[in-house]
Amino acid sequence: MSKYNLERILRRELEALNDTIDAKIIRGLSYAREARRHKFIQSSLHKLRRNDKSGWLLRSLSLS
Repeated sequence: MSKYNLERILRRELEALNDTIDAKIIRGLSYAREARRHKFIQSSLHKLRRNDKSGWLLRSLSLS
């Protein structure tokens, strides 16, 4: 699976999770489990983007 596809899937899951969290907030229910999952997905996206940028930086530095 490419990084692009993985990022797209994670973003879709994050959007669905946000909708679920919003609905639970409106109904006054606990959303702790969803909040943990949200945090995990956010950190996964951050790592994915960070690795992508560091790869670009390393490639550009090796060219000079």
